[in-house]
Amino acid sequence: MSMVDKHYPYDPKNKESIISYARKLLGSTLRQHIAVSEMPNPRRRKGTFGNALEKDYFQYELNNDSNPDFAEVGLELKATPLKRNKNGKYVAKERLVITMINYLNVIRERFEASILMHKLKDILLVVYLYEKEKNFLDYQIKIVDEWALPEEDVPTIKADWELVVKKIRDGRAHEISGRDTLYLEACTKASSSSVTTKQPFSDIPAKPRAWALKASYMTAVENKLLKKRKMEPIKVSKEEEGFNLLDVVRHRFQPYFGLTEEELGKKFGYETAKGKKPKALTALVTRQILGVAEDAKIEQFEKAGIKQKTIRLTKTGRPKEAVSFPRFDYYELVETDFEDSDFYRQLQDKYLFVIYRESPEDPGVYRLADVLFWQMPDSDLEYAARCYEEMRARTKAGHAENSVKSTENPCCHVRPHARNKQDTLPTPPNGKPVIKKCFWLNQGYLAEEIHRNLNL
Repeated sequence: MSMVDKHYPYDPKNKESIISYARKLLGSTLRQHIAVSEMPNPRRRKGTFGNALEKDYFQYELNNDSNPDFAEVGLELKATPLKRNKNGKYVAKERLVITMINYLNVIRERFEASILMHKLKDILLVVYLYEKEKNFLDYQIKIVDEWALPEEDVPTIKADWELVVKKIRDGRAHEISGRDTLYLEACTKASSSSVTTKQPFSDIPAKPRAWALKASYMTAVENKLLKKRKMEPIKVSKEEEGFNLLDVVRHRFQPYFGLTEEELGKKFGYETAKGKKPKALTALVTRQILGVAEDAKIEQFEKAGIKQKTIRLTKTGRPKEAVSFPRFDYYELVETDFEDSDFYRQLQDKYLFVIYRESPEDPGVYRLADVLFWQMPDSDLEYAARCYEEMRARTKAGHAENSVKSTENPCCHVRPHARNKQDTLPTPPNGKPVIKKCFWLNQGYLAEEIHRNLNL
């Protein structure tokens, strides 16, 4: 971007001047700062807010330059939307796209000197509150801040980057999935899903992709800047410096493998005078092992969208309980396609499975055996979709009481998730009350996945 021979309302050669000018936006809307008659609806043209911010507020021409937007001071401008979820909490509406991936060039890059790291070095972050019914000119700007990739996140970002670049070097750019990684993803970036491009080391065309920080990562970043969520990081020891998140967690748990739930409870002071253990003992123990306060969100898990689950395996290696998801609303189920559903979004999450295994010598005694980061493979999402659509069809037909059983689907099923038989919700088409239900992962499916991933 050339800023020569043009007058700006800030000094493009002075970073503080640029940031000071940007901060005038905080708490206001674009309409209050730029002279416009009318602009297109953002639902018709993606990126309208960002385009107007660059062109009409900062007054520079849009470009696809790989250099930072304010090149003379090395500052990259990024605008991104925030929204309120059903619980009224702030979440990132989407991932933050950083820069396009050039398959032919990225294989020659070194992570530390990569275009991605150059862009993440210094960012002027402008975050606005997306509200569907409003014109983008009237979105309130909630955050204007200088931000850079935190040093503690670099090892995990590096591991994500190297995983993607290895696929490209192996001639498998067409197999890249956003589900491969924790904080960073190589997201598809094209005008339509049919657009492809050449990749090195393979004749198979691949989808164009861009480096992006995941929505879960941006949710954590934005809530931290807004001071809206109590988060505490897993503090990395000197020994763990340079470890990615997966390595840090495994390193923390390893000394405790083989201990029973009761022994762990005693070790961390959770046994009461009468010898009773707290209901959520294993979850409390997990936080103690990771060195995080009981009432705080784990910052790294928030960034990676990781949920914690305790899995107890019986002597046969089968999970004692199936894994459940939150209860669904029957009317919402009927009205929502699988890919727009909460269930689909939940299946995108990664899980930390803390695995306890029943002792062969002591039936009913469970010992800490392993930890596993797990996410449903892309290939199994098809089975989950079938389960969802079958339950949707039954509900639509007025038979919500007829659940999809585990014998009908290799991966998922539906069953009650209620306090008692009177804990119901109305169902289509006439409001008939049916007990509250949710989707579950089959125990057999979970057993196969755990054994496959841990080579048990």
